[in-house]
Amino acid sequence: MTVKRTHDTDVLVLGSGLAGSIAALCLVRQGLRVMILDQGTHPRFALGESTTTPSSLWLKVLAERFDVPELHNISTGEGIRRHVAPTSGVKSNFGFLYHEQGAETMTRAWQAVIPQAEFSEEDIGPPPSSEMHYYRQDIDAYLWSSALAAGAVGRSGTTAAELTFDDDGASVETTTGETIRCRFVIDASGYNSVVANTLGLREDPPSMRTNSRAIFTHMVGVKPYEQVDEGPKPLAPWSQGTLHHFFNGGWMWVIPFGNFRGSQNKLCSVGLSFDNKAFPKDAEYSPEEAWARFLDEYPAVGKQFTDAVPVRPWVATGRLQYSSSRCVGDRFWLTAHAAGTVDALYSMGNINIFQSLATGVRLVLEAFEQDRFTAAHFEPLQRLTDNLHRFQDRIVYGSYVGMRAPELLELWFTLWGLTDGARVREVLKPIVRYARTGDMADLTSYDACPEAVFTGFGHQTGILTAAEALDRLDGFCDVMQELEEGRATVAETREKLLAAIESDERFDMHVEEITAGLGKSPWLLEPLRRLGVKAYSTAFLSPDEVAGLGVDEGDDGEVKVNTPRWLEERKVFEAQALELRTDLENHRELRRDLERELDAYRANTAALEQDRDAWRERAQQAEARSSAGSLGRVKKLLRGLGGREGGSAG
Repeated sequence: MTVKRTHDTDVLVLGSGLAGSIAALCLVRQGLRVMILDQGTHPRFALGESTTTPSSLWLKVLAERFDVPELHNISTGEGIRRHVAPTSGVKSNFGFLYHEQGAETMTRAWQAVIPQAEFSEEDIGPPPSSEMHYYRQDIDAYLWSSALAAGAVGRSGTTAAELTFDDDGASVETTTGETIRCRFVIDASGYNSVVANTLGLREDPPSMRTNSRAIFTHMVGVKPYEQVDEGPKPLAPWSQGTLHHFFNGGWMWVIPFGNFRGSQNKLCSVGLSFDNKAFPKDAEYSPEEAWARFLDEYPAVGKQFTDAVPVRPWVATGRLQYSSSRCVGDRFWLTAHAAGTVDALYSMGNINIFQSLATGVRLVLEAFEQDRFTAAHFEPLQRLTDNLHRFQDRIVYGSYVGMRAPELLELWFTLWGLTDGARVREVLKPIVRYARTGDMADLTSYDACPEAVFTGFGHQTGILTAAEALDRLDGFCDVMQELEEGRATVAETREKLLAAIESDERFDMHVEEITAGLGKSPWLLEPLRRLGVKAYSTAFLSPDEVAGLGVDEGDDGEVKVNTPRWLEERKVFEAQALELRTDLENHRELRRDLERELDAYRANTAALEQDRDAWRERAQQAEARSSAGSLGRVKKLLRGLGGREGGSAG
């Protein structure tokens, strides 16, 4: 790529968290000069710790499309343990528990075991990895250092004091007195977005239906919940996933990092989120007091924290939600978390970041190729970001209202699962095609309409446009709002919501059957094999879909299958693992031989010690006899001498 070199850097990235470092990595690998400014340093605390199937799949898309293998390393648990650190936890399920105030055990329990839409060389059984609980200080530090190693220029401990735009780019004055000229700005600095504050982009109030706040920290000594509550047993241990404790007016997250053998991290992320309408913030209570008060009111939850101790100060937020009137403009782009945020519920934040990066990085590269940095060029990214935030906000808002009663919350769970499954399908299908053909065009088919977050529910996608699907979701939220405003009862709301969900025959959704099975049987995994490619994806794609994706037979009936890079790396890793296991078994056998030799040596030593003791005893006896015989001879001699002396005198 040919670009002008009249600026200090081509792209200036503000912020070096997940979005900033990944954007920098992708752009550097594609030939642009990138500088990253961050007012802090690594390692550091950050939220956004729980991954999902969609977020991991989008990481794989970014890794392949922009030649960033480091992103494969953080898209699986085994990749993190091998390339980053054994400090991030595993996530095999979403666990949901409902609690009544004062109850000693859970009221209801649901669990969604995560289907692994990941490629594996195993014929049976699930892949040897899971989703992850990111220990963000290690993940972020890895991405930051990877960006610098790839060629990005880093400025940590540096704050942008002033930002100005002109027809040829942008200028940033830093607090260290440096002036940086760039052609394009990517703002990944989150809530304190420099671009949003400079250009007055923040909306007040935010354009979101959700209204929540949170307190959170990291703890040690948090007990696995399956050990403290004798309620319904889960399909997978609660501690092997992201656990959600629900109650009327809010929810708590429990995200352990040390939940696998070999972990080097004993910490657990814990947070408590409240609906501001039900629990407005009370300045009278500190976060510690609010936490203790909650555990007293919900003893079933409190049992998990009888020995828990925070290892860092509590953080208390105001309203979590913020939004921006624009996320793109002439020569700037606010990444998803800088443009707005909703709530941590269902771990959607990282999906928004990674999915929008896939489109945003492409548009930045095209802008440099075409010398076209206008807001109009980035308009698809604006629509995508708006849709991502709108979708997340509606799903979360309905959940907060549904927390008033477990039977209503259960119904909304079904809706979340169906919409999430539709999102997975939209990214999984191009990945399967690309895995079979090796053709980048098969991986990038979403470029035609990136703002299509999902186009239906569950398996029935492609029926609606994204706008129609989001409007339909808004209609479901309108039903929930009637309950929130006191215009309907819980029973009336559930009946009306159920009718609204099942009203469109095109989706063929039998919600009662789905909710009846939620938490009683896992989403089934079936390894599907076609031309050497195995995909654990039947929770999202039908066998016929998987069999046909990416298959284009020639006249001779032959199909060329290319092995994607992550499968090649996996084969190398598995070969290395086999070699290490062989070496380990050899060492164990050698150890067993040495232990047998040691046992024989010890037995021989014991026998020699017994012989030595016997010889000592015989020697002592001989010495005693010898001493007794010598004394007798002396006495006899003395008696003889005495007799001769007497005879002479006579």
